[in-house]
Amino acid sequence: MNAKLGFEESDRLLIINADDCGLTEGTNEAILALLQQGAITSTSIMIPCPAAREGLDRGVLHTVKQAGIHLTLSSAENQGYKPVYQEDTLHSLVNADHAFFTDIAYIESHADPDEVRLELHAQIEYAISRGIDPTHLDSHAGSIMGLHTGRDFLEVALDLCQAFQLPFNLPRRILLQPFINQQQRERFAEVISSAEQRGIVLIDDMISLPYCLSSHAEYDTVKAELVTMIQNLKPGITQLTVHPSIMTEELKRLTPCYLEREIEFRLLGDFDIRQLFKQEDIKLVSWKDVRDVQRSA
Repeated sequence: MNAKLGFEESDRLLIINADDCGLTEGTNEAILALLQQGAITSTSIMIPCPAAREGLDRGVLHTVKQAGIHLTLSSAENQGYKPVYQEDTLHSLVNADHAFFTDIAYIESHADPDEVRLELHAQIEYAISRGIDPTHLDSHAGSIMGLHTGRDFLEVALDLCQAFQLPFNLPRRILLQPFINQQQRERFAEVISSAEQRGIVLIDDMISLPYCLSSHAEYDTVKAELVTMIQNLKPGITQLTVHPSIMTEELKRLTPCYLEREIEFRLLGDFDIRQLFKQEDIKLVSWKDVRDVQRSA
């Protein structure tokens, strides 16, 4: 893939992707600012979130050219997200309040794949109808990945990638991760093979900072961890997954992990981090770059 993007196979390419665009207005503001600064190269929008829908409907987010769809099937602990698909009730996906469940294991075990397909397709179509040309698909909270019970919806995701000519965020090196068991390793190998046969482009690796340290999160400690991760990048395309946000009361109500999100927002604009990419000869690329290669094949 490096060569198709115009790089050497030994080059270390990095996508800096801000997940959870649309979580809050402060999140939208942070991500838009980082995109304008060139401090991130991509983002992923959570279409079912009220702040995402409002941002798209008001024209705040519609001009973003580096936005993928953060496929969402679960609610936050303190806020219920309702399906985008409205033609019928998706009984296996919603609770008595017609909002998504919060328990990912329950979703994996009980969701009807046909209803999953209807909802995820509706999320993509909604974004397109508001002016977004999606760059990729990925999974919010891993709800389609099968990491909790082994029951996944990855073929649904690949079908959608094929239909909309989009790459999918399933890094090949997930097969080397110690947190997956042998059955999951075999399943991911099948999905990677399926993606390749369909012409769906995958990246090589994914890294992220430790999350939800709450009151123990300290800027200098998190910065040092980020520096180490960047220095240890391997050749190929890696995604650095971040969740930046401006600190707001809304963010504090939604998640106990607000400190990490604010720290990541500050880190991405940190001069030392920006310089480190140059010192380490890290090449910044985007999901849009990857998508365009897939569509030109």
